[in-house]
Amino acid sequence: MNMNDYQRISCADHSTFELAIMRAQSMRVEINAELVSIKPIDLITKKGAEFLVFINQQNQQQTLRVDQVSILR
Repeated sequence: MNMNDYQRISCADHSTFELAIMRAQSMRVEINAELVSIKPIDLITKKGAEFLVFINQQNQQQTLRVDQVSILR
């Protein structure tokens, strides 16, 4: 994944991730065209891009660029 193709996410999506982290809530998202339930635990910044750290459905910690995660509304 090339950092040059990073797309900033909306403020609303960023706030949704932050609230889920603060409330320790799981949420439904789409990752790689698959609907999954995740538990966000942190947002971090590396090399000008933001990443979401979360616990996946297999109870493993995973990190993805936030522009690769679509929030289901």
